[in-house]
Amino acid sequence: MIKILILDDSSPKVVTIKKVLFEGCCISEDNVDIAVSVASGRKAVANDYYDLVLLDLVLPLFDGEEADENGGLNFISEISGAGESVKMPTQIIGLTEKEDAYEKEKVEFESLLFNVIVCRQKDSTWMQQLKQAVNFTIRSKSAILKSLQQRRNFDIAVVCALSEEFKQLLAAFGGETKWNNLTIEEDVPFLFKSIIVTTASGAEVKVVAAMAGRAGVIATSVLTTLMYTLFHVNTVFMTGFSAGFPSSDLQLGDILVASAIEDYASGKLKDIDGSVKLLKEVHQIEAPSKLTLTMQELIEDEQTQANLMTKIKRSNLLVQNRDNYQIAMAATCCGPYVVTSEEVVKELKASDRKLEGLDMEGFGLYLTSKLLSSQNLKGAMWIKGVGDFANPDKADGYHKTCSFGSAALLYQFLKEKM
Repeated sequence: MIKILILDDSSPKVVTIKKVLFEGCCISEDNVDIAVSVASGRKAVANDYYDLVLLDLVLPLFDGEEADENGGLNFISEISGAGESVKMPTQIIGLTEKEDAYEKEKVEFESLLFNVIVCRQKDSTWMQQLKQAVNFTIRSKSAILKSLQQRRNFDIAVVCALSEEFKQLLAAFGGETKWNNLTIEEDVPFLFKSIIVTTASGAEVKVVAAMAGRAGVIATSVLTTLMYTLFHVNTVFMTGFSAGFPSSDLQLGDILVASAIEDYASGKLKDIDGSVKLLKEVHQIEAPSKLTLTMQELIEDEQTQANLMTKIKRSNLLVQNRDNYQIAMAATCCGPYVVTSEEVVKELKASDRKLEGLDMEGFGLYLTSKLLSSQNLKGAMWIKGVGDFANPDKADGYHKTCSFGSAALLYQFLKEKM
């Protein structure tokens, strides 16, 4: 709905204008303000943004004074030269009951692309003209908002925690030059980038991506929420590197897709036998079944790993000449700590033998998706490479490979399965 300022010192005319707005244009009274002079009108536009100002051409300069035949043009001149101290209205319509004022100021108003309507007594034609002009403003604003909303609509979002992960995401999708910086009006501390991925079937998938800039559940939850609300995406993916749990099947560089993510630090801290222990309350959230089934199809395709390894080799990201990084779907866990303790890993694994991965963000991603699904169906999927085994040997040399590999798998997923 549009917001309107009536700038007129004639009470009877204001009553008629309000009737046209309320009854003829279905404008809410809360969206209409009244001012009676150039000074009070200037104050109004300094405080609020108006889509439309209905301006009497013959208007007092100050409240309580006699009307000035140049009052309307004085108002326009003042606000036009006031810079950022006023919020310039989108449209101004001049209204006058005096024919001589109309003829005098019509040319100047029209040069500013503003309209002038003569409010002749005993002639309701002007009211119909006003109604049409106001309804046109309403439709114009609605069309602009719809266009902006469509421009801000994306199919999927990708989030990363750290800059190294984000850099490799951009590389895996064709390189940083393929991405566009995305400008938004909201004041948020994130840089958003966008790209269009053309699928194997010829469809276009609009992708928006950003990094939280720090590790942790909270930062990931905030960024994920913004992705859903600002860009209206249905699915948010996360790529990067994580820890893995040692096993005969899992090696450094392998890629994990989280079928479910558990919060391993949830529970109650309690003194037991002279030491503080965590009585765990297991909270596990599963990825949407449609996503996991589709991803499983991709993983089981023999060509998927071959294509992935080709991209990793071309990017010179093989570590120790290993050329057989595997892809697996498994449950992972998440907590607030950087884990470098083999004892902690053993304890976590003992609590759930199906756990294969560990990071500091995943639960925030899946929890945000679940909470927002109360109104609209939202999806999320965590894809990360195994960069270390949560022990003192952090194996940082795999971070670039894991970040690139996980993003490359996502790119392949979008190309072939979206």
